[in-house]
Amino acid sequence: PSTVARRYDFREPGGYLGNVGLCKRAGEIMRNFFVLVSALMMLLLSGISHAGDITATAPPAPDKSSKYLFYMHGGYPERRGGTGEYDYQGIIEKFASMGFHVIGEVRGQTMPPRYARQIARQVNQLLNAGVPAANITVAGHSKGGLMTLMTSTFVGRDDIKYGVMAACAPRGSRFHRSYRRFMQNLASGIRGRFLVAWDVSDDVAGNCDQALEMGSAKYRNKVFKTGEGHRLFYNPSDNWMKELATLANKP
Repeated sequence: PSTVARRYDFREPGGYLGNVGLCKRAGEIMRNFFVLVSALMMLLLSGISHAGDITATAPPAPDKSSKYLFYMHGGYPERRGGTGEYDYQGIIEKFASMGFHVIGEVRGQTMPPRYARQIARQVNQLLNAGVPAANITVAGHSKGGLMTLMTSTFVGRDDIKYGVMAACAPRGSRFHRSYRRFMQNLASGIRGRFLVAWDVSDDVAGNCDQALEMGSAKYRNKVFKTGEGHRLFYNPSDNWMKELATLANKP
């Protein structure tokens, strides 16, 4: 018998028209897949956008809605760098992950008054660019904390926030001379809203009451009982960082 070639009838159940429903379903699945992927990407990007920036100096064209945190390390990284035993890099990265625009750098050996004046100029730069005072916090540990106190005298405003971490050396401490000189020459000009924090076992730093009461400041003391002493602030640990973040987020 002769074999007659049979045309493919797209209207038959086995033909493409018979599979229109399947094709439509596949199309819907692909569309839903891309919608889901887009939503996940937006969620991921949203999470990333909440992380702040890290810059060595204040930005020339600041975002007025950002929270700016100047954070200055102690004297140790001036000689040994900002990673390792004193993890300054880890500290500023963690503050950035909390949503702050962190301004800080690993300094070389620094004269505190000169450096504090530089920070004060950058604070005024942000203010002049329209950043609200409530969005600016200056903080530091040890030598960086002393420079924070100095910065407050050079800025001279009551509405800037400051965090002083283990910076005020009691009588008998090897660092008391620098603190005493600050009290003699600059402390009467202190202004601002302060958090002062230290560990109860710290043998080189304690409260700053004497200096703060010489000026015009509002302050709160926070004493930790970790047993880590002065080194508490060498690493990005939640206990002290959350205290400082709470201050910085206050209106």
